[in-house]
Amino acid sequence: MSGKQHKAAQIHSRPAGSSSFREELGAAPPLITLRAVILGVLTIGATFTYIIQIGQRLRIASFVHSQFPMAAFTPFVLWLFLNLVLKWLWPRLALRRGELLTIWAMTWVVGTIPQLGWMTYWTTFMAAPSYFTMPENPWFQTISDYLPWHVLPDPSPRVINAFLYGLSEGAPLPWDGWLGAMGQWLGVSIAMVVFGFCLFALFQRQWAEVEKLTFPLAQMPLDLTRGFDERRIPDIFRSRIFWIGFGAVFLPMLYNMGTYFVPDLPQVELYWKHYNLPIDPHITRGIWFRVMPLVLAVTYLCPLDISGSLLVFYLLSLPKQWFINRLGFSVGAEGQQIGHEYILHMESYGALVFVGLWSIWLARRHLREVWFKVRTGEGDRREVVHYRLVVAGLVLSAVYVVAWLTHLGMGLPLAIGAFLLTTMVYFITAKLIAATGFAYLFPNWSHLKGGGFFVDLIGTIHLSPRSLVALQVFTQDTFFGTFRIPAWPSLAHILRIFSHQPRWVVVAVFAAFPVGFLVASGNTIALAYDEGASVILGGGGFRSFVRTTTNLLGNPTVPDLEKWGLWLVGFLEATVIAFLRARFHWFSLHPMGLAFQNTFGTWLYWFSLFLVWIAKFTLLRYGGIRAYLAGKPFFYGLALGYAVGVVLSMGVDLIWFPTQGHRVHGW
Repeated sequence: MSGKQHKAAQIHSRPAGSSSFREELGAAPPLITLRAVILGVLTIGATFTYIIQIGQRLRIASFVHSQFPMAAFTPFVLWLFLNLVLKWLWPRLALRRGELLTIWAMTWVVGTIPQLGWMTYWTTFMAAPSYFTMPENPWFQTISDYLPWHVLPDPSPRVINAFLYGLSEGAPLPWDGWLGAMGQWLGVSIAMVVFGFCLFALFQRQWAEVEKLTFPLAQMPLDLTRGFDERRIPDIFRSRIFWIGFGAVFLPMLYNMGTYFVPDLPQVELYWKHYNLPIDPHITRGIWFRVMPLVLAVTYLCPLDISGSLLVFYLLSLPKQWFINRLGFSVGAEGQQIGHEYILHMESYGALVFVGLWSIWLARRHLREVWFKVRTGEGDRREVVHYRLVVAGLVLSAVYVVAWLTHLGMGLPLAIGAFLLTTMVYFITAKLIAATGFAYLFPNWSHLKGGGFFVDLIGTIHLSPRSLVALQVFTQDTFFGTFRIPAWPSLAHILRIFSHQPRWVVVAVFAAFPVGFLVASGNTIALAYDEGASVILGGGGFRSFVRTTTNLLGNPTVPDLEKWGLWLVGFLEATVIAFLRARFHWFSLHPMGLAFQNTFGTWLYWFSLFLVWIAKFTLLRYGGIRAYLAGKPFFYGLALGYAVGVVLSMGVDLIWFPTQGHRVHGW
C-alpha cells in the first residue's frame, strides 16, 4: 500500500469517530436523570453482590479482566434487552436512551473494583500483616515496626483469625474492626477519582476538538442505543449483519452449554481459549493466539495507524527478546541487574514518559488559555467558573492524597514523587484507551505506581525504612487497584458523552464510586468470614510484598546509570518516532506502540488486534468509508453475542451446576 493510500485510510478512520459524536451530541444529546442515577446505584449493588456472593463463591464467573470489564458491560447489555421488553409491554416504564447510557457509565466507573480487579487483593492484604507478624516469623523484627498499622483493620484474633478461616457458627461478623480501614482507603480513593475527574475535565476540549480522539468505548454504547427514544428497538437491531455477528459468537456458546449436560460432546473453544506457540526457548512466552470478541468489537473503531503500531512494536519485541536472551545480556549495577523482560520494560518506561510529556506539549496552547481564564477571570463566565473549579479540585485532591501518603509513612518528597508518577501513568493509559478503544492496554506493573522508578533508577539507599515500607505498600495492588485502573479510563468517555450536563456527571460519578467500593468491600469481607479468606480469596500478594520489602531493607539499591541509559534510549526512540510522525505524512507509527511493546494485554491479544486491522484495512482499501461503517454492526454483534452467552452460561450453572461452574470468560 502506498503512503498516499495509507494516509487516506487514516483520514477515513478518524473522522468517523468525531463526526459520530458531533451527530450524537449536536442533534439529540443523551440526558442523565435522577431515575437513571438511582437505577445505576441499584444496578451496581445488585451486580457486585451477585458476582461476589454467587460468581466468586461458586467460582462460576470472573468479570474483571480489562479496563472495560464484563462487570460493566454485561449489566448494560441486560438493561438493553430488558428495555426492549419494557418498550413492548409497559412503554411508560421504559428507559430513555440517556438513562441507559447513564447506567452504563456508572457501572463502568466502578467496574474494575470487585473480585481480582482490586477488592480481593485489598481485603486480603489488609488482614495479612496482623496474622503473619508473629515473633516466630524471621521478618517480624525487620518489617513489623515500620508497617502502617493505623490504616489496617483491628489486628485482634477476633477480627483476623475469623476472617482467614471463617466465623464459627452463630458468631457475629466483626464490622467494627473494619470500618476505620474502609473509611480511610475509601477517602483517599475518592480523592484519586476527584483528581482524575478534574484532570480529564481540563483536557476534554483539547482531546475532543483538537486531537479528535475517537473514544471507541463510548461510541459502541451510543451506537447500540441509537433510535431507542423514537422506536421500540434500537436502529442496530434492524441490521442483518449485526445478527450475523451476534450468532457467530452466541451459537457456539449455546452449543457449549449443551455439552454441560452431555460431557462427551467436544466443545468449541475458539472464543475463550488462548493458544501458545513455543517457537524458541530464548523467547520466553512464545507467541500467544487469542480471539476475544470484545477486543474485536471495540478496536474496530481504533485508527489503523495506532492499532498497527501496537502490532508492529509487539512483533519487534520478539527478536529483541531472542537477542537479549541468546547473548545473556543484562543491564544494571552489580547485584541489581535486570534481564530481557525488564530491559524491554525499562525501554518502554522511557517511551511512556515521553508520551505523557508529549501529550502535555500538544495541549500547551489549550492549557495556556485555561490558565489565563483562571488567573484573570476574563472570557465566558461559565468557562471561567468551570475551569476555576477544575483547578481547585486538582489542587485540593492532590494535597489530600499526598498528605495521606505521608500519613502512610512516606517522606514528603517521596509522597509527591510517587503521586506524580502514578497519576502520569494513569493519565497516559486513560488517554490512549480513549484514542484506541483497546481496553486491554495495561502498563507494566513495576512502573504503574512509580515503584520501578525509585527502586531501579533512583535507588532506595537514601530512603528511611518507614518510607521504604510505605512505598512498597503503596505500590501493591492495595492502593487504587491493579493495572486494571479504577474509574479513570471511564471518566474521559463519560465527560465526552455528557459534556452538556457537567453537574449531573459529577452526581453520577460520585454516587457510583463510593457505592461500588462499599458494596464490593462489604461483600468480599462478608464472603471471607463466611467461607474463610485463605480458601476463597488467596494470599493477596502479601508474601511477595514481604520478600521484596525485606530484601530491599537488607540490600538497598543505588542509582543506576546503566538503567538510566536504557530508560533514555526508550525516551529518545519515542521522540524520534513522534518527530517522524509529525514531519512525514507517510510515517504512521505511533510511540505508544513502543510504550506498550511487551505488556500483558499486547502480547496476549495481538492476534485479535491483527484480525481487526486486516478487516478494517481491507474494507477501507476496497470499499472506503461506507464499507467501514457498514461493517460496524457485525463487530458490535460479536460483543453482544459474547456478553449474552456469558450471562446465559452463568444462569445455567446457577440452576443446574451450582457446585461445578463452567468458566466461559477469562483472559
